[in-house]
Amino acid sequence: MDSFDFIIQTEKQKERLSKMTFGEKIKAIRKEKGYSQEEMAGLLDVSRQAVSKWESDRGIPEIDKLLQISNMFGVTLDYLLKSESPDENNQSGGYYVSRETIDGFLSYKRHRAKNIAIGVGLIIGSDIFGSFSDYRQLLLPLYWGTMAIGIAILVWTFFQPKHYQEICSNSLLFDEAIIKSFREDSSRNRKRYAGMIVFSVVLFFFGAEFIFMAKEIVGNEVCNALDWLIDAAAVMLLIMAGMSIHAENIIAQNTEYIHKKNSRGKFAWVYVALPATVLAVAMGIVTNAWSPVFPIIFLFCALLVTVCKLLIEKRVSK
Repeated sequence: MDSFDFIIQTEKQKERLSKMTFGEKIKAIRKEKGYSQEEMAGLLDVSRQAVSKWESDRGIPEIDKLLQISNMFGVTLDYLLKSESPDENNQSGGYYVSRETIDGFLSYKRHRAKNIAIGVGLIIGSDIFGSFSDYRQLLLPLYWGTMAIGIAILVWTFFQPKHYQEICSNSLLFDEAIIKSFREDSSRNRKRYAGMIVFSVVLFFFGAEFIFMAKEIVGNEVCNALDWLIDAAAVMLLIMAGMSIHAENIIAQNTEYIHKKNSRGKFAWVYVALPATVLAVAMGIVTNAWSPVFPIIFLFCALLVTVCKLLIEKRVSK
């Protein structure tokens, strides 16, 4: 195909898009973004039947839902309601977000953080079943089963389609009242997250000390099992608090976040994971609470998942 033919086809595509009805536009963009009707309905807090009704031009959403759709898909209301092609829709200067979009984004990030925390917690907690030497063979299926479930949850979470990508990849525009209200709420949330982090650190470092004070009463094996349970709970709290703070920082410190993301690329998480792994290895050696090899295995698995995702994205984009 030469350049002239390509231009002709592009112009025809624009003309076809401009002649689409509201329902056809919603359906086309939904499929382009990779959402099912059920997923879109869940994000908009409506029924699947409502989405189907809109796409078949048997109804139009209320204005608040139109704003959510506009922000979710990164298109203007003019494009949705008028004869405007997607190329004319690009908003110069940034991506406008409403308070509903911010709340939806944070809810999505918290849900993702909870899934990751559960997966990691199950992997760490699986060692509870390895603490009882007399019943090791009997409990071995529970040990491997719990670990396998934890790994499956992590893999499933990491390979789920990511929503709200526009928020994570564009400079954001806010109404002054919206960003002011958000920062007030974020300030209150940070106190709660800071409390979670402090509690998890205290639980991690001092919880075992209190447990082993009862070693003579409950026995060494029970103490070891409770120690693994406390470690799992502490790590889960750290993950949920840390990822929630990070999500709010994407909104509150958007300019700095976009700059760092663009400069560091897909492996930005390594800047945090690498020192955390070194710290975990050192703690494993000093405290003998876990094998120093475990943190290295976790880091290797995370790198492997990232590489696999990049290869899949590259293959899909071709």
